[in-house]
Amino acid sequence: MKTMLPDYIIYDQLKKERARQQEQAEQRPQLEIPRPLPYWPEQERESPKPSEDRAERGVEIIQM
Repeated sequence: MKTMLPDYIIYDQLKKERARQQEQAEQRPQLEIPRPLPYWPEQERESPKPSEDRAERGVEIIQM
């Protein structure tokens, strides 16, 4: 026959676990990544129509 633990013991353990997790989260270092403002060139007077649905694609390398 299994015996159940009283509720207050379970709640106490849950409270301790949450406090421990919160303490660990506060101790973790955070890396702030600089986010430069995007460059929006002025529109040309006679803007050519885009041919088909072409989007600029590329890779951005972030140094950490």
